[in-house]
Amino acid sequence: MLRALLLIGVLAASMLPKGATAQSLELPAGPNRDLVSHECQACHDLSMVLGAAGQDRAGWSATVDEMISYGLRVTPEEQAKIIDYLANSLGPPTVGKPTAQ
Repeated sequence: MLRALLLIGVLAASMLPKGATAQSLELPAGPNRDLVSHECQACHDLSMVLGAAGQDRAGWSATVDEMISYGLRVTPEEQAKIIDYLANSLGPPTVGKPTAQ
């Protein structure tokens, strides 16, 4: 799983325009964005998070559990907030949402 996330992150970073850096990446607006940004960037840049976009709540929960196994230290309340933010802001596209044509 980590290798897949790393590969996705590397691929996402390679598609950035020349001159763009991890510092210029931003998470979508939403409740607890600052918490997620702070905790995730403690170990890696946001390209890894953005590269994993599209996961459902179970996928994000598994990802956060994996990060905890690598040393992420958050309270259960913070963990719930992080998963809520990721699932709501970077989850799969909403079913029934009009598509651009």
